[in-house]
Amino acid sequence: MEIVRRHFETIGSTNTWAKENAVTFNKSLLTLVTANAQTAGRGRFKRHWESPPGHNIYATYCFFVEKHRADVGNIPQILAISAAEVLSECGLSPQLKWPNDVLLDKKKVGGILCETTPLSDQLCMIVGIGLNVNMTQEILDAIGQPAASMQSVSGKSWDVDEVLEKLTRQFVKNLEQFLEEGFLPFYKKYVELMKLSGENIRFNDNRTIWEGTIDSIGTDGTLYLKLSDGNIRKFVCGEILF
Repeated sequence: MEIVRRHFETIGSTNTWAKENAVTFNKSLLTLVTANAQTAGRGRFKRHWESPPGHNIYATYCFFVEKHRADVGNIPQILAISAAEVLSECGLSPQLKWPNDVLLDKKKVGGILCETTPLSDQLCMIVGIGLNVNMTQEILDAIGQPAASMQSVSGKSWDVDEVLEKLTRQFVKNLEQFLEEGFLPFYKKYVELMKLSGENIRFNDNRTIWEGTIDSIGTDGTLYLKLSDGNIRKFVCGEILF
């Protein structure tokens, strides 16, 4: 998959810029939008994403798929797996929190936001990732939720461009396989990275707060939650609450 990169020193949000300019992208290529800093970085549920200059990866991958492809919801999970594989390659021990948060030491190190824009007979996938690389502990402490960076966990600084290059290479490799074979080849790795422990959790499906334990992950990446009354409920979207 051939890549064209658009890089900015400062941008509001790589995802927002990609969505606004998707109509100009070459449909046969993957467009990678990156920035050194974001002034309006955002994550899921419209949350603000801290994006100080020069410390981290702020990147959005844009590509086109069939308009009615049913498994596009797995694509952010493929990017999460790819990020975890790169962190492992760097000697760290990542974990995933369903559906696609990336953790180190049970603290969030990476967040993924997937959006789509229909263009004629195709769907433009806009898959953004913020990955904390060299964010200092002082900045992390000010975020207001458990957060980590590669530097805070390893005790050393990293070359942001080198980590981005590794991430892009791994994601493109996994994406090409996913587009050909679907999510099943990644299922085992995804479950391993989830490190399911049977702990009691609270889960927000954007309408109700549920309590229970994770029963299993479906082969399509969905979450099965075992409620306190013994019933098992399936979720395709939502958030595990710490």
